[in-house]
Amino acid sequence: MLRQRVITAVIGGGGFFAILYLGGPWIVVFIGIVAALAFGEWIHLKGVPLWSLPAVLGFAALEGIFFLTGSEGGLLQWVWPGSVGFDLDEAVWVVVVLFVLIPVLIRNEQTVLDTAFTLLGVLYLGILFRDFTWLRLSGEHGLAVCTLVLLSVWATDSAAYFVGRRVRGPKLAPVLSPNKTLSGSAAGILISPVPALVFFAVDIRPYSLPGMVILGMVASFAGQVGDLAESAVKRAFGAKDSGNLLPGHGGVLDRFDSLLLAGSVAYHLLGYLR
Repeated sequence: MLRQRVITAVIGGGGFFAILYLGGPWIVVFIGIVAALAFGEWIHLKGVPLWSLPAVLGFAALEGIFFLTGSEGGLLQWVWPGSVGFDLDEAVWVVVVLFVLIPVLIRNEQTVLDTAFTLLGVLYLGILFRDFTWLRLSGEHGLAVCTLVLLSVWATDSAAYFVGRRVRGPKLAPVLSPNKTLSGSAAGILISPVPALVFFAVDIRPYSLPGMVILGMVASFAGQVGDLAESAVKRAFGAKDSGNLLPGHGGVLDRFDSLLLAGSVAYHLLGYLR
C-alpha cells in the first residue's frame, strides 16, 4: 500500500509540478478539469445521479464560478483573452436562487437534501479551486508562493503520517479520522516552516523570512482542517475514499482536500504578508 502511494505521488506530483511551472492557461485548464472530477466524486457520495438536473446545473455553476469570477475578468481570460467575468457575490446569488428553485422545477424528484448537498459542493469546490489557481497566478512570485504552500502541506502530511504511526498517542479527531493523532498533527505543524527556510537559504524570497514561515504554518494548519472537513463528509455517507482514480490515494478529493483550504487561505493571506 505504501509503495503504491509513493509511486502515485511521484508520478502525479511530478506531472502536477510541471503544470504548475507552466502556469497560465495550462494551470487554469488543468485545475478546471480537476474541479469537475472532484465535483463528480462529491455528488456520487450522496448518490445524486450524474445526469440529473441538480448535477448538470451543478457542473455548469461550478465551472462558471471557477472560470468567470474574480478580478480582471476571471480565470477564463488566461485561456480566452478579453473574456468577460462576473463579481463573485453576483454569481453566488444567481447560483443559490437557481438551486432553491430546482426542487420546484423537478417536482422534488431529487430531494431538498440532494439539492442542498450539490449546492454546497458547487460553492465549496468552485471557490476554493478558483482561489488555489489565483494563488499560482498572483504576480511575479506566484509560482514560488504556490510551491511553498504545496511543499508545506505535503511535508505536513508526510510528517503526520510517519510520526503518528510511530509515536501514536491521543487521537486528533477519532470520530472523523480514527488514524490521525495529536502527535502527528503537531509534527506536521513543526515541520511546515522547513520549506520556507530552504527557500530563503537558496534565495527564493517572495516575502520576508517571518512572512514565509507564517505562510507555511498557516497552510499546514489549514490543510489539516481541510483534510478533516472532507473526512466529515465521507463519514456522513460511510465512505472510506471519495473515489478510486488515484491508486493508493483514493479519489481527486482525497488528494486535494488539504491543498484546497490551504491554497484558499494562503491566497487571502497574501495581502497581509511582507
